Amino acid sequence: MALKVFLSSTLRKYHPGYEPSTGIDLHLEGDISVAALLRNLKIPQKRVKIVMVDGVSTPFDHRLKGNKRVALFPPMGGG
Repeated sequence: MALKVFLSSTLRKYHPGYEPSTGIDLHLEGDISVAALLRNLKIPQKRVKIVMVDGVSTPFDHRLKGNKRVALFPPMGGG
């Protein structure tokens, strides 16, 4: 299974040299949950607020199957 993973703002610090225009290419055997993907990427789940899979908001227990585009976003504040 091929995944294309994009990290937003503060999550990029977990992958030095991360290139926002290309993201991270991962090739995994079988399916994997979003939570397991985060463990694989060494990103603490508590640091991720929103997960989008192919443009759809997805929970951490969602199973990724096939070629997917995953975007991870931290909590954000504003004023």
